[in-house]
Amino acid sequence: MKIDRGVDVSEKVSEKIIKWYEEKGRDFPWRNTENPYHILLAEMMLQKTSATQVLPIYKEMLDRWPTPEDLAEISVDKIAEVIYPLGLQNVRSKRFKRLAETLVEKHEGEVPDTEEELTELPGVGYYISSAVRCIAFDEPIPMLDANAGRLFGRYYFGEKKYSRIDDKIREKVKYIFPEKNYKKFNLGVIDMGALVCKQTHPICSDCPITEDCRYFKKSKD
Repeated sequence: MKIDRGVDVSEKVSEKIIKWYEEKGRDFPWRNTENPYHILLAEMMLQKTSATQVLPIYKEMLDRWPTPEDLAEISVDKIAEVIYPLGLQNVRSKRFKRLAETLVEKHEGEVPDTEEELTELPGVGYYISSAVRCIAFDEPIPMLDANAGRLFGRYYFGEKKYSRIDDKIREKVKYIFPEKNYKKFNLGVIDMGALVCKQTHPICSDCPITEDCRYFKKSKD
């Protein structure tokens, strides 16, 4: 049974976000592949790190270790040396090593496609699991990160610093999540949070969904 989305404005929100992404969204190699290992590595590197910082390291890691088997054979110190520019290299290198070993030992070198199996991998939480499932395995699910929490927290509740993903956010997104072009919707939300609905000094003049945004309306009062 099709979900009753209620007011038409819900569908218009998703359409506006998708259109914005098609015109102004960012382009990165991990968005142009369906290889789950590549996407998994990228998403793990993107934690608390900008995409521009990640890009050269992502390319170097895949050049050196294109498969989980390759990465599993490399020492933690060597991994730390390569990912040093990202920061927290000692923690991250151990996590990458454990991830690769787990994929080889428990999954025959393949990245699993279920939330349960993905979130059992070292360093993989709900968001990374969702990103891999949506982008690599074409599963129609929301990818909700801190950017999404901030954007929808402002849009629906007028909260300036809302950055958490809770049941209220999930419930709202459920009703605007598109049946088609859901990858573009997810990436559009992420990019709008990074480029427009920023943590400080949001650029509301560049936002396509200000018409019904409670934060925008409050800022004009």
